[in-house]
Order: sequence, then C-alpha cells, then structure tokens
Amino acid sequence: MARALLVQPPLLLHADWIDYPYFANLGLWQAAADLRARGHSVEVLDACCLPSSNATREAGRFVRLGVPLATLLGRLPAQRPDVVVIGHSPWLRARPAAAELKRLAASLQARWPQVPVVLADCDVGGMHSIAWDENALDELGIAWGQRYEPEGSLAAIVDDLVAGRTPMSRIAKAPPQALDLDELPLPAYDLIDFAAFQRFLQRTAQGDFKREMFDLTPPIAAVKTARGCVYGCSFCTANPWRQDGLDSKSYRMHGAAYLERHFTLLRDTYGVRRLVVLDELANVNQAHFEAVLAVAEKLDLRLDFPNGMRADRLTQAQVHRLAQRCAVLSVSAESATERVANDLIGKRFDLAATERVAGWCAAHGLPLVVHWMIGQPDETRAEILATLNAAWDLFERYGARPLVQFATPILGTKLHAEVTERQLWTTREDRDIGPLFQGKPVLQGKDWTANELWAAKRVLETKVDVSKPRKVIMNTTYVCNNQCVFCATGNRSPWKGDLERQLGFLKDRRDQGFDLCDFDGGEPTTNPDLLKLIAGAKDLGFQQINLTTNGRMMAVPKNAEKIVRSGITSLLVSLHGPNEAVHEENVQAKGAFRQTVLGIQNARPLCDAAGIAFGVNVTLTKVNSPVLLEYGELLVRLGVKLCNVQFLTPFGRASAECQPDPAEVAPLVMQLIDQFGDRIKFQVINLPMCYIPGYEEYGLSDIGKLERHMVFVTMDDVNLFDYLQSRRRHEEPCKTCFFSIACQGFYYWPDEWKDEARARFGD
Repeated sequence: MARALLVQPPLLLHADWIDYPYFANLGLWQAAADLRARGHSVEVLDACCLPSSNATREAGRFVRLGVPLATLLGRLPAQRPDVVVIGHSPWLRARPAAAELKRLAASLQARWPQVPVVLADCDVGGMHSIAWDENALDELGIAWGQRYEPEGSLAAIVDDLVAGRTPMSRIAKAPPQALDLDELPLPAYDLIDFAAFQRFLQRTAQGDFKREMFDLTPPIAAVKTARGCVYGCSFCTANPWRQDGLDSKSYRMHGAAYLERHFTLLRDTYGVRRLVVLDELANVNQAHFEAVLAVAEKLDLRLDFPNGMRADRLTQAQVHRLAQRCAVLSVSAESATERVANDLIGKRFDLAATERVAGWCAAHGLPLVVHWMIGQPDETRAEILATLNAAWDLFERYGARPLVQFATPILGTKLHAEVTERQLWTTREDRDIGPLFQGKPVLQGKDWTANELWAAKRVLETKVDVSKPRKVIMNTTYVCNNQCVFCATGNRSPWKGDLERQLGFLKDRRDQGFDLCDFDGGEPTTNPDLLKLIAGAKDLGFQQINLTTNGRMMAVPKNAEKIVRSGITSLLVSLHGPNEAVHEENVQAKGAFRQTVLGIQNARPLCDAAGIAFGVNVTLTKVNSPVLLEYGELLVRLGVKLCNVQFLTPFGRASAECQPDPAEVAPLVMQLIDQFGDRIKFQVINLPMCYIPGYEEYGLSDIGKLERHMVFVTMDDVNLFDYLQSRRRHEEPCKTCFFSIACQGFYYWPDEWKDEARARFGD
C-alpha cells in the first residue's frame, strides 16, 4: 500500500473568467476516493479547503482562489509520501497560474527529491479541458502526467511509480473505462475540511471581483450526475479524449440509487441544501434528467445548472418543477440562425425551442439566462445581428437575460483546428483563454472586425442594463439665469413648478418602479423648493438622484455646500466653452463663465469628499466645437474627471443654425478622447456610434435614454426615448450595422438637413 498525497493548488486567474472555478477540485476528490478504494493510503491537501482559504485580488486584474502558495507549502505533511499527485485544471494552464504551478512542483521536489510527482487531469467530464503534452510537463518541471478521467489510468501510473517501475508512457492516457459509474466510490469528502471549503465559498460569494449568475451561498456542493456529451459542437471540449483518437462511449450516467445515496450523504452528513450540477449537458437523457429532479424533490434540495441546458429537450412540466428547485435556469441557444447553429457549430438544435422555454419560464416565474455566441468563422454581419436582435427580443418579451460570449478557440476543439488551419486569429492565444470569452474576440470575420464584434456585444449588454433602472427627468422650473441658444425648454414660459404636485408625481413614478431621478430645468437652483424636492426623492427611496445645473448659484460657497449635502448622489454642471467669449456666446449671459467655473471649483472638492459623482456637460455648437481641445485643457485644470459631450437634439430652442456637422466634429471628439481620456472619463451623447469607429464604447451611454420619462413643469409627461426616436430615422447603412439594436439612427432637422443626410448616406 502506497502513501499518496493529492494536492490541489490555488488558482490564480483573470477576474474576467466567466466560469465557476470554485469547483475545480471535484475531480481531485473523486481521484482520492478511487485511489483509496484500490488500497492506497490517501491524504488530500486542498488550497480551497483550509481555514484561511479566500478569494483575494492580486496585481492587475487577477484573483487568487485559495490560500497563497507559501501557506499551502507550510501545510505539507511531516511524513514523506510515496507519490505526489497535483490536481490539474484548465485554469492552471493560464500563464500566471502555470508559473505558480511550476514553483509548487519545484518546492515539492526540493523537499522530497526521491518522490515522483504526477500532474493529473482528474477530469470527471467537466468542460473546457485544455490539451497539454510532454512539452507542458517539461515547462513545469514535472516528470509524469495523467490525462482525462482518473479511474484506472491514475492508479496505473501511481502503481508503477511506487513500485519503482518506469511507466510505459510519460503521460498515462486511457479512454474512460467501460465500468458502471454506479460502481465508483463517492468523492472523498472526508479527506478534506468540508466546513472550511464552505467558508471559502461564502467569502468568494461576498467578494466584489466577480458578478456571479448563480448563488454561491453555502451550504452548497458540486456534483456530476453524468459524464460526457452526445453532441459535438465545434467550440466545446466535452469528451476531450477524442483529440488523442481514444475511443470510448461518449455519455454515461449515474443511476437513481447512486444519486440518492450521494445526495443523501451531502445533505445528512455535510448539511448541503443546494447542489451545483456540473454535467456538460444535464438534460440530454430524459429519463436520467427526470431521475435527478425526482431525487432532488424527494430530499428537498435546491439545484443549479451552470452549463446551459438544451431548450429543445425541456418540457413545460420540467420547467414547472425546476421553478420549485432553481433560482435561475440557463439554456444554450448559441445562435438565432439555422446555418450558424446547426451547420457551423453543429448543435443539431430546434431554434424555436428557446422561445418556448422563455415563455414557460416567464409563466412559472423562473428567471432565465440564455447563452449566445457570436463571431464564428464564416458567420456574417447579418447573422450576428439576427442573434443580437433575438437576444434582445427574448429579454424584452420574457425577461430572458442574454449572456453573450465570443467564439473562442480552445486547444483540442474543432474550432481551434479550423481557425489555426485557416489563419483566422487576430491575436493568437491558446492558454490564457479566461478573459477572452466575454472580454476579447480573437477571430477575424468575413465582413466584420474583432473591434466591431466587441462593440456589438457591449451595445446589447448596455441596452439590457439600462432597461432595468428606469429614470424620471423632472424640469423643476422654466426660470433660468442663462438663455442658451440650444436650450431644450427655452421656448417655454418662465414658470416654477408646484411642489406638492411634483412630489406626488415622484411618488407615482417610484411606485411604478422608477429607480433614478434627475432634477433639471430651466435652472433648478433658481427654484426655492429644490432642496425639498431632493429630500422628497430621497425619502421616497430613489436609488440615484442627480442634479443638472449651470453651476452659477454655486459660486457662493454656502449654496454649493447646501446642494452637495442635499441628498443628491451625482452633480452635473453645464459648461459650454473653455473661455468667457465662447461660453457666454452659447449661454447668452454676461458673467456666466466666471460664475460657472467658480461653482465647479466650490462644488467638485465637496463632492469628492462626500463620495458624490461629479461631472460636466458640454453641448457642441458651431461656436465651441473648434476649440474642443482647449476645453479639455480647462477640465484638467479644474480637476474634472467626467465629461458628457452632447450633440444637439432637435427640440426646444435648438436649431440647425447652431448645430455643427456631426461628421466634421466627430474626429475632434476622438482627438479630445485621445488627448485627455487618461484623466477624464468621456461619454458621447446624441451621436450615432458609426461616427466614432473604434471609440464606440464612449457612445454607449446614449443607450441610457430607454425608459426615461421627462416631466415638464406643467406636469406633462413625455417618454424621452419615444420622443427622440420620433426625431430620428435609419439610413441605408443601418440595415447591417451592429449598433442598430440600440441606436435609433440619425436625428433630422429641417428639409435641408434631410437632403444632406440623403446625399451622404443614400435614401
């Protein structure tokens, strides 16, 4: 009998990794049980199962899961083992984690020079298995390896090494054994500190580095109810042994009796109340899926299924049952077009099923996440746009939240082989794939670029995000101490609003679910009831309260203090030029520039100290556009960190006479961002994003006009989005533009502007 030490290293990974690496150790626990069942004495040292295990930020955008390496090494047993097995995982292939893995291997060999070290996949069918070979072992300084599932192959190489025999192959590879999965021992939970692991998950759940789709609050455990997948999607690493030509049955299941024994142990011995089912495809076999649900119902356990199910293999009755067990359901649609889903990806999928399931989930009150993938080789702009529009449509009609990722080639997949053969990489990255799925496309398309693909994804995500917090914009008064040439309300009588009616209106909007409130004008600081309105909005529970002002009243320090301490969460000051001449030509008021600048100087430090967001607005005109870079210099001197660059919209006093040509001004805006973007966060508003190629991210805030209502002093209520949409139209290029899912097109003015737009873009 050999003494085997199984070590699960800490994970050092990019914070944008989209998966759930908190359960990377499940295979190691299964391998420990298998070795023990074969007569070996087994000890497990797991970096995520120690009293101080935590999720902590590291340098850059990296996160450490588990204890530091030095702490792990300090917990090595005093007695020398006969063999050390290091649990591998796809996350350890990333370069930062691999460098630390190399240090771990060197430390083990320095402590026990005669003890062989094995790098073992210990895979129990999980997704994203990344290919590695003897070169990887050489890079890590490890002599031996084991690939794929641990049963049999890991024991064989361990037996050879502890007996002093040279294994037949440096890396033990075997297809999954034909044995009955129900004959396998349960994972060796007793060999780890399960309570410490639960505390680790609790700390991870409370961290701010990752937005989780699923709840990690303990008591919780990951399980596999089946291994493998019957499908062969081009991007997926399910059944990874096939890349080595190993033949094996692709899909195997645990029976109901095994599942009940396993789940009962977790519930009764370890207090688990929720299971994370890590099957590659949990509902591929109807009878098996029914058994999983039945056992969970019998034992009153909650369920999560992070890997998206197939919608075309779900029934309405199952959705109803899942609504009683799951906090959220996820399905994988990938694409909204038949050619991409079934011909390019090979999903063999009924596309109509996604909408059916979305309807069932909405009817049963079960939140739904739909996984979509864009950027396949040979996928066209029109097909990508169809997928993005379908994702929005399901969200808008059923509340099905889209989770969009980029087609990312993983070593060993069909997609990787195709992309490499055809040289479609824009950035070659085989290992650090974590940030890519949701953060960075790396393929070039037939009629789209990687940058366009990234921007398209962000446009959809922004549209989804801003559709939730609904905003009311209240013109508190039409009285103003400026007379701006472009003022939206400047053609109205100088009335002040009625306080009681305005407070009543805010209450109605809050009761309807509005979360954000923006007080505007006229000039709101001329309204003597302004502070009462702000206090009322705060008492009503508005999450964010913004005040937009010309800042002149804040030239008096006491006024600035009152406004900053009034209950607002953000303050925007309108400054329309870099000097007195330009600003005052726009606002038509003598002395306004000096007072506005002084107001900024008084209010900004107070906002910074109070944690209140502070920024400025500039509306572009023919007067201030030529001196836009001088404007940036002034903002830097004033210490401003946020600037909204607004193009004119055709209502109020604004006219084509003061509107600069957007095509001529857009390059100046991009220069402004280039020169000052490292010190100032810019947002470009009221400009179609096609005017600023490569800078589309700065135009995303324009999408925020969705579900924003403007309330006039007279208590007229206008949906700002609907109103502005009525003043915009799409041109011919919009038909294939990725941004069209959120952009309403070009603003039109009098006939001469429409004629100019037609001349530039066609009818």
